Amino acid sequence: MRARRPAEYAVCDCYKYCPLCDPPYTVPMTPFEPDLTVSAYEAEEHFGITGQEEPSGKSIRVLYICYNHSPPYYSTQAPVEVRLT
Repeated sequence: MRARRPAEYAVCDCYKYCPLCDPPYTVPMTPFEPDLTVSAYEAEEHFGITGQEEPSGKSIRVLYICYNHSPPYYSTQAPVEVRLT
């Protein structure tokens, strides 16, 4: 397979690292595995129920979690394709 050199695009893997740890983007996060069925997430909002004073951060859009914080940091950041100049 042939590819143009230099490459025009790259996929940034920074979404896998925690932006809140010190220094930022150096600590890998854990892939998030939902502990409930998909339909259970955000059900409170759908039905107009206020369960917690502060939302937990869990949602169906969460991809990674960092347990080094209290409460844990839930990341919804997806891979980003970056155009190289």
